Amino acid sequence: MYSALELQNPAYSEPLWSGLDAIGIGLFMLDSEGNLVRLNTTAAKIFGVDPNTDTGVKHISSIDAVMSLGLQEKLQSILGGTEKYCRHGISCTNTSGMYKELDICCAASEGFNGNAAVIGIVRDVKDAVPQPAVSANLFEELQILSTVAASLSSSWELEQILEVILTGATASQGLGFNRAFLFFYNPAENCLNGHLAVGPASAEEAGYIWQDLEAKNLSLDELLDIPKRDASIQSSSINSLIKGLSISLDGDSLISTACKRGVWINLETVEDIDSVTAALLDRLGVRKMALVPMISKGNLIGLLAADSKITGRPISNESVQLLQILANQAAVAMERARLYEEQISRASQLEEMNRLLGESQDHIIKIEKMSIIGELTAAIAHELRNPLAVIGGFANMMLKSQITDEQREYLNIISSETTRSESVLSQVLDFHEASKSDRRHLDFSELIVKNLQLVRGRLRPRDTHIGISLSPQTMKIYGNFDQLSHAFYQFFKLVVEDLIPPGSAEVRSEQRDDHAVMIIKIDATGQDRDRVVKAMQRIFSDNKASQRLTVLVAGETIRYHGGNFGIWCDENTMPSLFVELPLLKESQDG
Repeated sequence: MYSALELQNPAYSEPLWSGLDAIGIGLFMLDSEGNLVRLNTTAAKIFGVDPNTDTGVKHISSIDAVMSLGLQEKLQSILGGTEKYCRHGISCTNTSGMYKELDICCAASEGFNGNAAVIGIVRDVKDAVPQPAVSANLFEELQILSTVAASLSSSWELEQILEVILTGATASQGLGFNRAFLFFYNPAENCLNGHLAVGPASAEEAGYIWQDLEAKNLSLDELLDIPKRDASIQSSSINSLIKGLSISLDGDSLISTACKRGVWINLETVEDIDSVTAALLDRLGVRKMALVPMISKGNLIGLLAADSKITGRPISNESVQLLQILANQAAVAMERARLYEEQISRASQLEEMNRLLGESQDHIIKIEKMSIIGELTAAIAHELRNPLAVIGGFANMMLKSQITDEQREYLNIISSETTRSESVLSQVLDFHEASKSDRRHLDFSELIVKNLQLVRGRLRPRDTHIGISLSPQTMKIYGNFDQLSHAFYQFFKLVVEDLIPPGSAEVRSEQRDDHAVMIIKIDATGQDRDRVVKAMQRIFSDNKASQRLTVLVAGETIRYHGGNFGIWCDENTMPSLFVELPLLKESQDG
């Protein structure tokens, strides 16, 4: 495995190593001491070493002593960047005694942990048809592949990756195709969909673009630099050639064959063109083209098509091979970008979930505080009301008896103070002081939804269900959000815990005259209905002294806000609990 630093280095791009392997080019790396620290299978065969046992311990001097490559002597000058080492037609025998005729090129690179290293490519030309020009360009090919790999390794956005691969394919500093077209694979419909294209739309446009780029004298590194790249290298007109285009892969077309088998096809060497492929060529206005599938971990990502329409230069198999390596690099980068986007999206979802959880926790804490205060207040009021009622009753009774004027004066004082104390208790029960500082415009539906979700999420009853059907009308009310939330929460909790288990209910909202109304309709029949009705009548008794403290506090809160609550239990309808609050008045608006 390689570190994150190493993976940013193009020398560690797996498609580069395996891609060169696929076309018979060896790739190897030396550290600053001359140790062979990495090589692909082709390089191992050329040098005659076993990568499983020799890599990391084999020194270049031992290879040089047998094959006379000259690398040991030039190692330091290559590392210093003062020399790019290239030799052609080296006749030698490798360390396993096999005769070889080699082309080799080396340059300075970045190795493990950022240390200086040498990266090189080597090719055995003994059995191939002599191609001096190809051998002379061997180093340039490595430079192109490495440069594109470096740009891809630093690109995390999908569109950037696509532009890099298309630019690398079409730039004269790159592979030199005139135009490149990218198609994405749609597995649901088993087809390719046109996505992005790069290149001139006409010879006139090509002349303008190429002249402009030549004047700027950009290197491939600069051309692939996404933030600095000139927009003139792209053309909206060429994008329109494949926009909306869909190519089916169900048949046996050359396009389908390339995608299904994962092999490139050079139409320069194909005479019999099927109708599907011919339709694409006609649309793009060419007769010859390179078709290169984009594969990542055995999965088809898309198809890269390139041509030389403007220059008319023949497409060589070697250039298509190199294009395939670039396509595989892009496919890996695209897969990485997809995973990166998924992680970003997941992180965003988790952040939103944490935010909502934090809000819910704060809201529950407020509700619990209000619940404690409400229960404590109601308990105190209940306990004090009884002795006050007794005191007031006896005082009034004594006032009707034969007493002296002095006694009557004292009893009047007792009765008056008792009445005043009862009034104070009612004010405390109404949360008058607390509501003064926090009254605002509220959305009635939001009040319902938020507190119902809290009950559902917190209690999670297995044998109960509450549906919801809200009015499409926006109903604004005015009040204290925490107090009303406490009241609604207590009503929902009461329904879920005491009235419907096991069973279900539906929460509805509607506007009636100048009030917003919430109705909790309980689905109950037969004996269940009788049980629910009795429980509702007991809990919502007209005798406040017999009511539950939570219901008493919740009810007084509703009444304080100008609303009302109660139950419907007639024989013709489902038993229901209702809560109504006055709608926002014009005088309260603003």
